[in-house]
Amino acid sequence: MITDNFTTNIETEIKVMITKAEYENLFAKAHNIFSQINHYYKLTDELCIRLRKINNEFFIQYKVNNNTEQLIGLKDKTEYSMNIEEADYIIIKNNPNALWVYLGKSKISDSFVIYKGSLETLRANVTLDSSMRDIEIDMNSYKNNIDYELEWEIDKSQYNKAVRILKKYGIDIRNRVTGLSKYKRLTESNAC
Repeated sequence: MITDNFTTNIETEIKVMITKAEYENLFAKAHNIFSQINHYYKLTDELCIRLRKINNEFFIQYKVNNNTEQLIGLKDKTEYSMNIEEADYIIIKNNPNALWVYLGKSKISDSFVIYKGSLETLRANVTLDSSMRDIEIDMNSYKNNIDYELEWEIDKSQYNKAVRILKKYGIDIRNRVTGLSKYKRLTESNAC
């Protein structure tokens, strides 16, 4: 695991796919709306890097699953993130093998960094309960696909309350696709 120069953040979140209609209903209550673009690079079988641009901020990021007991739709990961300059972002986009330098590692044997694709997200925050963090709703565009998802960072002790609140908005997480990462959706999409 690469940790030098990276900040860490434990993410415990409900992650669930929603319909376009649900997204639009929630978006009507949205604030803090912004777009981001993620470029995904596979370095090894165990390591996928996300190069992210949010407004005029740039990041190298990756996530590691925490081996904890999971509840339906609940993801528990550690995110590693390093801020970089726009020039670094451009260098990596044009020469993905430069990631090895930024990660402070030598290239592993004959492996090359493999560009897996990009995904653009329009993200918005929505307050569903003032005693809890806002949910984040995403409209994601990739490989001629558009999908919609909801992410809600919570404390595990808030899980049952969050599920009840979502159900009140017509989102029953037991009856939908949950926990599927953007990277997995991007790489498993059938579009060219």
